[in-house]
Amino acid sequence: MSFSGADALLGAFPPLHGGGSLHYALARKGGAGGVRSAAGSSSGFHSWARTSVSSVSASPSRFRGAGAASSTDSLDTLSNGPEGYVVAAAAARSEKEQLQALNDRFAGYIDKVRQLEAHNRSLEGEAAALRQQQAGRSAMGELYEREVREMRGAVLRLGAARGQLRLEQEHLLEDIAHVRQRLDDEARQREEAEAAARALARFAQEADAARVELQKKAQALQEECGYLRRHHQEEVGELLGQIQGSGAAQAQAQAEARDALKCDVTSALREIRAQLEGHTVQSTLQSEEWFRVRLDRLSEAAKMNTDAMRSAQEEITEYRRQLQARTTELETLKSTKDSLERQRSELEDRHQADIASYQEAIQQLDAELRNTKWEMAAQLREYQDLLNVKMALDIEIAAYR
Repeated sequence: MSFSGADALLGAFPPLHGGGSLHYALARKGGAGGVRSAAGSSSGFHSWARTSVSSVSASPSRFRGAGAASSTDSLDTLSNGPEGYVVAAAAARSEKEQLQALNDRFAGYIDKVRQLEAHNRSLEGEAAALRQQQAGRSAMGELYEREVREMRGAVLRLGAARGQLRLEQEHLLEDIAHVRQRLDDEARQREEAEAAARALARFAQEADAARVELQKKAQALQEECGYLRRHHQEEVGELLGQIQGSGAAQAQAQAEARDALKCDVTSALREIRAQLEGHTVQSTLQSEEWFRVRLDRLSEAAKMNTDAMRSAQEEITEYRRQLQARTTELETLKSTKDSLERQRSELEDRHQADIASYQEAIQQLDAELRNTKWEMAAQLREYQDLLNVKMALDIEIAAYR
C-alpha cells in the first residue's frame, strides 16, 4: 500500500467537533492531491513523510483519548443542566479553535515544505549547472594544457632550428675564414711572384746592358786591332823606305853588308811581323774567345732569364686566374653569407614575434585560467553556502517535525 506523507498525516487526525476536519483544511489550502504532488517531489520530504507517518501513527490513540475525555466531560457537564451545556459548548468551541489553529499551522508547514522543495529543486539545478560548468572548465583546462604543450613544442622546435642556423652560420664563417686565409696566401704568393718577376726583369735589363757594353768593347778592341795592324804596316813601310833611301855612298860600301843585312833585316822583319801577327792574332783570338765565352754566358743567362721570365709570367697568369677564381668564389660566399644573414635575421625576427605572440597568448590563457579558478572558487563557495542553507532548512524542518 503506497501513500504519501500528507495522506498519512490526514489519516492520523480524527474528525473534528462541530463539523471541522483536517481534510477540509487541506482541501482549502489546495487539496490532498496538491499535498501529494508537493510531498512526493523530494527525497528529503519522503524521509520526513516516513518519519511523520511513524510519529503521527502513534497519535490517534492520544487524540482519541483526548476526544473520549472531552466527550465524557461534556456528558458530565450536560448532566448538570443548562450551566453544564454552556460549559460544554465553550469547551467544544475551545477545542475547535485549537484544532483550527493546528490546521492553520499544519497548512503553513505544508506551504513551507513546498517552498523548501522548490528551493531544493532550484539548488539541485544550480548544482547540476555547476557540475556541467566545472566539467566545461576542466575540458577548457585540458584544451589550455594541450595548447600550452603545443606552444612549448613549437618553441623547442624553433630553438632547435635557431641552433641549427647558428651552427650553419659558424660553419660558413669558418669556410669564409679558410677562404680568406687562402686568398691571403695567394695574394702573398702573387706579390712574391711579382717581386721575382721584377727582379728577373731587372736582371734581364742588366744582362742586356752588359751584353751591349761587351759588344761595344769587342767592337772597340776590333777597331784597336785594326788600327795597330795598320800602324804596324805603316811603321814597317817607313822602315823599309828609310832602309831603301840610305845614301848612295854607302850603297857600294854596304853592298856586301846590305846583302847580309838584308837577309838579317828581312828575317828580323819577318820575325817582328810574325811576332806582331802572332801577338795580334793571339790577342784577337783571345779577345774573340773571351768575348765569345762571355757572350755565350750572357746569352745563356739571358735565355735562362727569358725562360724564367716566361715561367714566372705563366705562374703569374696562373696566379691571376686562381686569384680571380678565388675572388669570384669569395664574392659568391659573401653574397651567400649576406643572404643567410638576412634569412637568419628574418627568422629571428619572425621567431621573436611568434614567441612574443605565444607568450602573450600564454599570459592571456593564464589570466583566463586564474579568472576561471576564481569564478569556480566563488561558485563553490556559493554552492557551499547554498548547501549550508539547505542543511539549515533540513534541520529546521526536522525541528518542526
